[in-house]
Amino acid sequence: MVRNESIREQTDQEKLELSVQKRPLRWLGHVQRMSDDRIEKQVLHWVPEDRRKRGRPHVTWQHVAIKDLEKGGRPGKKQCL
Repeated sequence: MVRNESIREQTDQEKLELSVQKRPLRWLGHVQRMSDDRIEKQVLHWVPEDRRKRGRPHVTWQHVAIKDLEKGGRPGKKQCL
């Protein structure tokens, strides 16, 4: 039996979980460099005016990105959101 970790080391591959977490963060960096008049950047910083319904708050893309940044050991990048 060969462990997955040893195969990843031999082939210089990273865990699938890490590559899946990196993709939205790369998109975030791309959007942050866009000009302020682009719709993608406006949507990123948009805050709805209506109140939400009672119950558990929805998990937003921003919350997931902040959590992934904290997991990745890059807490200094958090303030870009």
